[in-house]
Amino acid sequence: MKSLKFFKPALATTLGIDSSRLVLLLATAVSLIGYPKPASAATVNVAIGYLGGLGGDFYRSSVTIHPGDQVKWVWLTSGHSTTSGRPGMPNGIWNSGVRSQGATFTHTFNSVGTFPYYCISDGQAGRVIVTNATPTPTPTPPPGTATADDFNDDGKPDFVLYNSSTHQTAIWYMNNNVHVATATGPTPPGGWQVVGVADFNRDGHPDYLLFSSTSRATVIWYMDNNVRIGSTSGPTLPGGWTVEALADVNLDGSPDYLLFNANTGGTVVWYMRNNVHIGAAPGPAIPAGWTLAGVGDFNGDGHPDYLLFNANSGATVIWYMNNNVHVTGAYGPTLPAGWSVAGVADFNGDGHPDYLLFNEATRATVIWYMNNNIHVTGANGPILPAGWSVVAP
Repeated sequence: MKSLKFFKPALATTLGIDSSRLVLLLATAVSLIGYPKPASAATVNVAIGYLGGLGGDFYRSSVTIHPGDQVKWVWLTSGHSTTSGRPGMPNGIWNSGVRSQGATFTHTFNSVGTFPYYCISDGQAGRVIVTNATPTPTPTPPPGTATADDFNDDGKPDFVLYNSSTHQTAIWYMNNNVHVATATGPTPPGGWQVVGVADFNRDGHPDYLLFSSTSRATVIWYMDNNVRIGSTSGPTLPGGWTVEALADVNLDGSPDYLLFNANTGGTVVWYMRNNVHIGAAPGPAIPAGWTLAGVGDFNGDGHPDYLLFNANSGATVIWYMNNNVHVTGAYGPTLPAGWSVAGVADFNGDGHPDYLLFNEATRATVIWYMNNNIHVTGANGPILPAGWSVVAP
């Protein structure tokens, strides 16, 4: 069955496309040169469609532009649309309608925010991120722009808490660093724990990923806010490996498993399509003394990066990634003694992932607002009750 892929042309030079494929892509009416950042309004091209045999070269778009810029969609194949909103939930900002090969559609973005879009034919999705050329302290995303950890659909990442003694889960609805409300989540059975959160079935709601350390099995619990509405079995992990993070590593619109082996330091990406393991690729080995603390797109190139943490020194390092390949790295800020990185999410909505810090002794949380690898400022978060830990973001 054909599927829609959104491809950001500016990333072509970093995707390792061989020359024959590049010629074919150029011949398909989409320019693959990078777009320099102009002083005036710019137009960014995004291709829509699927070409048989080249599905691995087309990726969901996540383009970042400035107010006044345009996005121009170009149809590589027929039968697709670009429709603002999330699958099944159009928000009326734009809708190209289903168009044929060679068609184009342009929309101008005049306000800051994250604008999701999808194809009404098959539900494949993308997004346009609009940021100010000069960053502002706390721009507010528009209503309905959900993040990977946004359970109540207010555009803000929420905390998922887990109690290892009772196995209970709770969702703390957050507004930046402020805990505004709580809801009880489902309780995993004994021997299972929540290891991550992501929207596996792409219905716009983050789901629970459960793992059994005994059987090595994984299970996905499909969620609607704090309510479990269904479940399905995922792949079984080999001995010695754990799911350390969830991210759309190959940018096909489906969250993938990022596996880590604490004995060898090895990482592996398991490419997923909902609950089905469809492929794998080795990632870089993490040096001794370091752990994978989180994943986020720190440099804004559309690819999720690794955040490493050293519990002995408190140091952090960001490994910039291109799919499963470690491209380069940068030092991040050093945490004070007693603190660890509990998660990564864009809490203040400025388009940059931030650090969520946790102090085991005091149960305190703190958000460090980041600009790439630079710690800009911080804010106190809520205090966690005894026995509970943050499993997401």
